[in-house]
Amino acid sequence: MKTSYSMKTPQQLKALLNDLVSVGSITLSEQEKFMPLRIHQHLMDIPYYQEHPELLQNHLTTDGRSFLTALYRHPLAKKTVVLISHFDVVDVEDFGDLKHLAFRPDELTAEWHRRKELLPEDARADLETDEWLFGRGTMDMKCGLVQHMSLLEKAAIEEWEINLLLLTVPDEEVNSVGMREAIPKINELAKQHHLAYTLFLNSEPMFSQKPGDNQYYFYTGSIGKIMPSALCFGKETHVGEPLSGVNAAWMSSMLSQEVEWNEKLCETSRTQTCPPPTILWQKDLKEEYSTQIPHRSVSMYNFFLMEKNPEDVMELMKGAAAEAVNKMEAFMADKYKRFGVDTRKAPSIRVLSYQELRSYACQKAGTDYIAGIEHFVAKKRVGDNRAQAIDVVDQISILCQELAPMIVLFFAPPYYPAVQTGNDPLIEELSQSLITFTKETYGHTLQSIDYFNGISDLSYALLQAPLSSMEAFDRNMPGERELYHIPFAEMAALKAPVLNIGPIGKDAHKKTERLYLPFAFEELPGILEYVIKKHQSQ
Repeated sequence: MKTSYSMKTPQQLKALLNDLVSVGSITLSEQEKFMPLRIHQHLMDIPYYQEHPELLQNHLTTDGRSFLTALYRHPLAKKTVVLISHFDVVDVEDFGDLKHLAFRPDELTAEWHRRKELLPEDARADLETDEWLFGRGTMDMKCGLVQHMSLLEKAAIEEWEINLLLLTVPDEEVNSVGMREAIPKINELAKQHHLAYTLFLNSEPMFSQKPGDNQYYFYTGSIGKIMPSALCFGKETHVGEPLSGVNAAWMSSMLSQEVEWNEKLCETSRTQTCPPPTILWQKDLKEEYSTQIPHRSVSMYNFFLMEKNPEDVMELMKGAAAEAVNKMEAFMADKYKRFGVDTRKAPSIRVLSYQELRSYACQKAGTDYIAGIEHFVAKKRVGDNRAQAIDVVDQISILCQELAPMIVLFFAPPYYPAVQTGNDPLIEELSQSLITFTKETYGHTLQSIDYFNGISDLSYALLQAPLSSMEAFDRNMPGERELYHIPFAEMAALKAPVLNIGPIGKDAHKKTERLYLPFAFEELPGILEYVIKKHQSQ
C-alpha cells in the first residue's frame, strides 16, 4: 500500500487538474466520451480500486455517453456522502486564436502574460499575481472533480469510517443527461451495497454576488431553472394585404415585452431574489424567404426558480400572455379603425397550454395519431431537444389551426428544480462548524448562501416539491417523457440534504476563465476533509 498520496500535495493536485483539463471534454464531443475513461485510469492507480475494481464503474447513458461511479466502502459504515461533479465543459470558440491553448492551462497562462494588454483590467490584475490558472474547465468544474478524487484516495488509505460515492457525469452544461440517468443508478447502488445517503456534496466553484466581490461562499442549495416557451400561431396573408392576417413574429415580440425583465415574474426567498426572466430564443418558423408574412413563431424564456414549481410558472405565463393578448387585440382594433376596416373582423387570440392543445388534437385526430407524432419526433428526428419540442408543438398546431390565432404555452428542456436545505438541522450544525473551522484555520470568513446561482446537478439530488406538482411539467412538455425525462419519482426517494463547497474562480464560460490556486490546492482540501469528518461524527 502507498505511503504517500498521489493526489495530496498542491503540486500533485495541480498536475492532475492539468491532465484532466487537457481532455477537451466539450459537451456532446467525442472527448466528452473519453473523459470518464481518463478518470477511471487515474482512480485505478489507487491501491483500494486495484483490490476492489468492481467498485469503480462506467455506466452508459442511453445516448452513448457515460457517467462514472467510484465507491469507497467502509465495512462498518452505512452513512454515505455522495460527491457530485460534472466533467463536461462549454466550447472554446470565444478563445479566438488561442483556442489551441484553451485546454493547456500552464501554456495559456504564460501566453496571457505576453498578451496581458488584451485582458480586462480585473483579469490582468489577477494574472500579475501569479496565483491564478487560466483555461477552460479549470474552475468549472474540473478542480472540484480533482478534490473529490483526492478525498477518495485519502479516505481509502486512512480508512475513514464513512462511505464516499464519487459520481461524475457528462452533459451538465446542456441537458444533464448524465445526472438524470444517474439518479436511478445511485438508488440501485444504495440497495446493492446497503448505503444510507446522508449528504450530497457538490464542489462547483464560488460565484461572486456582484462585481468586485471578494467574499468567500458556500451554498446550501441550488437555484432552479425552467424554460417556459410559446408558439404563436397567427393567420397567413400576403404582405400586400397585411391587415388580412396576423403576424406571428409580432405576436412573439408582444409577448416578450410582457416577460422580459418583468419584476413581477421574479421570485424572492429570504435574502435572495432571482434574476429577472429573459428571452433565450425567438424566431419565426418560415423555412425560406417569401412574401407571405410569418404566421408561426416561437419564443423561449429563462426563468430562475427558488420555491415555485412548473404549475406556478405556467400560471405566470398565462397571465403574461393574457396581458399581451389584451394589448394585441386593442392594437389591431385601433389599426382596423385607422385603415377603414370593419373592427368586427378583428380576430380574438386564444391562450392555450400545450396540455389543452394536445387534448383538443386527440379529440380531433385520435390519441394514437398524436402519440405517433410525438414518437416520430422523439425517435426519428434526433437532434436538439428544444428543436424537437418546437417541432411537436408546431405539427400539432398546424393540425389544429382552426383555433388560430393562438398562443400555445409549453415547457422546453432543460428543467432544473430548485433545491434548498439550509434549514435542515444537519446542515445548520455542519454550516456553523464549517464557518468556525475555516476562520480559525485559514482566517477566512465563509458565508452561507441559500442557492448556488450557477445552476448545478444538485437540482436532481432531491425533490422538495410534491411529486404531484411535477405533473404540470410532464403534461406541458411536448413529447412528454419520451423526448425528455426527469426521474421525479426516483428523486423523491432521496432524502439527504445538499451542500456545495468549491474553489474560487472567475469568468466561467469566458475566455478568461481562471482558478485561484492558493485556495484551491492549499485550503479547500482541508475544508472538504473537515466537512466529511464532521459529518461522520454527527
